[in-house]
Amino acid sequence: QRVVEIFAATTRDSRTALQQWLSAYAKQTLVPWLNQLSGETGLPFCKAIVRGQKTCWGSCSPSHTISLNRSLLFLPAEMVRYLLVHELCHTAHADHSPRFWALVTRMEPRGKQLDARLREAGRYVPSWATR
Repeated sequence: QRVVEIFAATTRDSRTALQQWLSAYAKQTLVPWLNQLSGETGLPFCKAIVRGQKTCWGSCSPSHTISLNRSLLFLPAEMVRYLLVHELCHTAHADHSPRFWALVTRMEPRGKQLDARLREAGRYVPSWATR
């Protein structure tokens, strides 16, 4: 269990401080995991960034920069792993074509099931973690 102490003048300042801590912790946690999965799958990426997107769990740019949502930390590990694999697969196929989904399924056989669960995953995220 981890304890985070926040000293702030207002609730808004407290929320901002918590979100900044969450972003830093997500970077320390998610980026090494992404690197590990990149090595396991043989799907390289250029750079990873962690942000506080409102509606997106992750994305992969044409330059193979993977953006991850800091709120992934609140999701079950199997869902986060799936999302990381999903974004790595975009380094090979930039779309959601049948070839992309075939690669996702090869890397994560339960990909379609986990993808469906990810659509409802916002329920795991506390309100203070979003903007």
